[in-house]
Amino acid sequence: MLTSFFGKSNPINFVVLAVGLVLGFVLGALRLSESVLNFSTIGHYILLLLLSIFSMFLLDFMIRKNDLTKQNTFGVFFYSCFLVMLPIVFLKTAIIIANVLILLALRRMLSLYSEKNTEKKIIDAAIWITLASFFYFYSLLFFIVLFVAIVRKSHTTYKHMLIPLAGFTAIFLLVTAYYFITTDSFAWFYEWKPAITMDFSAYNAMKVVLPLSVIATLLVWTSTFRVFKLSSVQKKERPNYLFMLVVAFVSIAVALASPEKSGAEMLFVFAPTAIISANYLEQLNEFWFKEVLLWLVLLLPLSFLFL
Repeated sequence: MLTSFFGKSNPINFVVLAVGLVLGFVLGALRLSESVLNFSTIGHYILLLLLSIFSMFLLDFMIRKNDLTKQNTFGVFFYSCFLVMLPIVFLKTAIIIANVLILLALRRMLSLYSEKNTEKKIIDAAIWITLASFFYFYSLLFFIVLFVAIVRKSHTTYKHMLIPLAGFTAIFLLVTAYYFITTDSFAWFYEWKPAITMDFSAYNAMKVVLPLSVIATLLVWTSTFRVFKLSSVQKKERPNYLFMLVVAFVSIAVALASPEKSGAEMLFVFAPTAIISANYLEQLNEFWFKEVLLWLVLLLPLSFLFL
């Protein structure tokens, strides 16, 4: 039974999910790709697949390190299934890299609650977000999440609020110097911020709109449940409980700001949705409902591959 299997955190769980990502990539992403297969493209695809698998492990590390869920693999199960639901994600290099960098930033933000090495954690998060913006400009919106993380911690000072600016400025100046030395111009700056498009025509395709509808429904349902359950959450767990809702809302804004609407931009929403969905599953008492939900999330990606 899936509930019993993924209700534990064993190495075999990650092997199964990694194999699932490989199959999703081969059966879904390669079918969508228009590139001619050669050593260069194969190497590129392998790199993208490895980054996707790495993001799964990074998400699990972030969950376990900050006790975002209980000792289970429901979070990475949802995340992996979301990836397979939208195989177009595997082909978007910039979005995959930006997502990994944002996860690294979120890891540092969540650890601010421990009150250790606060300044280092803040500047690390700011650097990761800034680096992500060079692959996906609107990743900069995650600075909102960073400032929320700073404000929610105890013993916050005005100096802590200035550290993100220092991290951003340092990376910005380094990149500016690099481009000035290599191109003798500042033209890159005008190309850094792409225009936001409102062309959602790609969402008309069944292979995009159905997975997005499932993920959106799951996010709305579990987030609503999360809000109503807030009063029963232990006081020490409440900061992270609310923080993930902030991350989810900002992630939606980042995705909608995409200069190209292909469905892949929703990758930023996968991690917070997976965590919130895992929390929802943990609080359910009906075993049969948990089992049905997990089977649906598992079987839907397989059916979407054949659309």
